[in-house]
Amino acid sequence: MVYTREPDDLDEYSFFSGARFNQLGASDEVRAALKESFKIDRPSHIQAQSYRVLSGDVAGASAPRYDGHVLLADQAGSGKTLAYLLPLLQRVQKIEVEQGRSKSKKPRLLVLTPTSELATQVRDVVKQLSFGGLRSRSLLANNVSKSRTQIEALVDGVDIVVGTPGRVARLIEEGKMFTDDVDAVVLDECDVLLGESFEFAEQVAPIRNAVKSDTQFVLVTATIPDEVLKQLKKFFERDIRVVQGPGLHRPSAGMLERLIDCSGGDVFDDQSGFYRKFKALLDLLEVDKADRALLFCNKIETCRKLENMLTRADRDGDKYKILPYHAALSREQQQRNLKEFITSPSKMPHILVCTDRASRGLDASRVKHVILFDFPRDPSEYVRRVGRTARGALGEGRVSVLVLGRQVRLAREIMRRNDRGDPVEATPTNF
Repeated sequence: MVYTREPDDLDEYSFFSGARFNQLGASDEVRAALKESFKIDRPSHIQAQSYRVLSGDVAGASAPRYDGHVLLADQAGSGKTLAYLLPLLQRVQKIEVEQGRSKSKKPRLLVLTPTSELATQVRDVVKQLSFGGLRSRSLLANNVSKSRTQIEALVDGVDIVVGTPGRVARLIEEGKMFTDDVDAVVLDECDVLLGESFEFAEQVAPIRNAVKSDTQFVLVTATIPDEVLKQLKKFFERDIRVVQGPGLHRPSAGMLERLIDCSGGDVFDDQSGFYRKFKALLDLLEVDKADRALLFCNKIETCRKLENMLTRADRDGDKYKILPYHAALSREQQQRNLKEFITSPSKMPHILVCTDRASRGLDASRVKHVILFDFPRDPSEYVRRVGRTARGALGEGRVSVLVLGRQVRLAREIMRRNDRGDPVEATPTNF
């Protein structure tokens, strides 16, 4: 049985704000870079809201920018990266005019991300903006790029450092980077940084303690569970201003969601349930030949099992290209598979078989189909997974969710709550 949520009628106002960048106080350099590098001349909703808060340069307004900590929250694909980069880079340029270029080892903006992949993606956006005219010197600080290259760049002087918390903290501890001039620190996907797999306090506290007391922290997320907000307020020991976009906790307007009940009305155990879902997956791949698809599993063992079974099911190798992406692979193999998935010119369907790691920082512009073989254990993760498709203005995509037994009722409830934009923690998580 299949339950379907049809996409909404798409129009430009579902993504773009009614405001213009010049009305928000965006500089000539910002507007020129957006037009040159991204062909954008209007802000999304979250970009319009954040500019007013972060830049303090709203046209016709005399009030200074908000100097407290800020949390930016909106659905995946709503333009959050530009929502914080544009006003903060404009601030950096203004400081440069007043105080001169960034000094050796003293950046003015830090962007911290939970994964190296997301750090690379954010740094690429910074470079595109710089190429388009919003000039800045940036450094990628993660465990993939060479340490010597990072240190040499810091000595020469950079405006912005984008990296993982652990690597940035080590650069500070080793005296390779100083934080005297840091004007703002961004924590991208802060809800993930707070998750069980990341020692948030251990990694972020050294950075918080190293910067000046008046340094602004900008927290970015696609979900705001109440518990996350409580933890953040406790960690920073002060209130946090929430800037919330209209799509928070909602599916993208152009997303079609299919809930596929694989129960069959019969009793099943783990093994028979797995094979029922696998048969449904094969049937799905026969009719939905998306150019690029993500296949999510909860465990690496499930990923490897599916990789082998899908490869055997396509003995001639002419139906689809299977690319695993998880921690059981070497870092080099992960990067090769990810690069092929993103950049290959082949029109053969490419399927990235992955764990939740791929929902953080993947360049998803070509992803037209997201398949949840395993239902996520956390409703917040459901939002992040499905947010890998139907992104941006007029973006369209499909989500197929394979479920068994009592998961059907819970999954339908999550979909209904997401339609209403309800808080994600309101849904039971014991799948």
